[in-house]
Amino acid sequence: MGRADKFKDALGQHMTPEPVANLIADELRGSITSAVDLAVGDGALLLAIAHRWPRASLHGVDCDELRVSHARAANSRLRLRHGDGLTARFPALRQEECQRVAIVGNPPFLSANATDESRAWLDAAFAGVQSRHGVRRLEMAFLARALIEARKRQGLVAMLMPSPFASGVLYGPYRRALLAQYGVDKVISVEGTRFRNTEASTVLLIIDTALSSTTNIEISRYCPVEGKTVVHRGSVGGDVRLDARYWSAAQLRLTGAPTLGECGVDVTRGRYCKADARRMNRAVLHTTDLCRLSGPSIELHPLSADSFDDMDVLAEAGDILLSRTGTRVRWQPVEVKRGVAPITDHVLRIRAPEPVRRQVIESFMHPAFPAWLASVTKGVCASVVTKRELLTMPLFAASNSA
Repeated sequence: MGRADKFKDALGQHMTPEPVANLIADELRGSITSAVDLAVGDGALLLAIAHRWPRASLHGVDCDELRVSHARAANSRLRLRHGDGLTARFPALRQEECQRVAIVGNPPFLSANATDESRAWLDAAFAGVQSRHGVRRLEMAFLARALIEARKRQGLVAMLMPSPFASGVLYGPYRRALLAQYGVDKVISVEGTRFRNTEASTVLLIIDTALSSTTNIEISRYCPVEGKTVVHRGSVGGDVRLDARYWSAAQLRLTGAPTLGECGVDVTRGRYCKADARRMNRAVLHTTDLCRLSGPSIELHPLSADSFDDMDVLAEAGDILLSRTGTRVRWQPVEVKRGVAPITDHVLRIRAPEPVRRQVIESFMHPAFPAWLASVTKGVCASVVTKRELLTMPLFAASNSA
């Protein structure tokens, strides 16, 4: 790759692999007469659409003038301009009867300072959302402008977003608004492909802005080798995740059994990290200690809780311990048989009321638990399971005995 083809990390460039560009073109419904990409890059998305709809008018904007020049040279049908996709004038599209406009994009995934433009797009696109997380992410502003411009024309939006958009807690208010205010047709978790030499994983949103809310939605996963696999088709609640990993285990949440939260189970993480404990010369139980175990239980220091202070979250006999986050951690639950020890903030302590304690322990040892856990963990480089997700776990042992 010559110097002219170098990626510019400061612009958040991650060019779209050809299989993913083709996926986007394939997933658009109807006859597309015009397509616009507000962060066109090397033009991969428009070129895929050009192949499927040879008569469609194709427009793009990008802040990298060299990329615009290369994309324009790749296909004379592309009408491209150098500019900022958030502030540039929207292309003038030819008026046709039964026109179907698609706004597509693989925007820059970047942290950014809030600007008047980004705030205005987000406020207009996600009415009522008070969260400020979106204004700190450049891709959110591009999604917001795409939604507004598409709605003016009752068009489609096909946008690649970072995978946390479908699963992360901070994006929850935006997911709820998207489902309530637009017709989300498909959410596709893109797996088995990375962008350039990054670890970016993505989710593809297909949205019909002619609809005022979402009724039925298709959730699937896609990888270039295996193709697309649908894991859910139907309605979704406003507070749930939209990623394929979560929905692949949907049947495990339909057991009819009460959840840990409904049973009064307490889930607590430690208060300080292992590095802080080392600086304070304190012995703590960390994920590495759980990884060394060969069985489902652990025996801790033969001390009493009085030997520790109020800063410590203590694991004691009868508790269940589970790694909260890590890259190569042991994800099996561990029962404390005897003793006591403080835990780090990478470890979760699960403590159940006495009447259900045995059923809780048996539920963590249940054959359904590993599949359920895999469905709720998040992350790319490191996996994370949250207290909020853990409290929604069904009491699997109770459904067996019912």
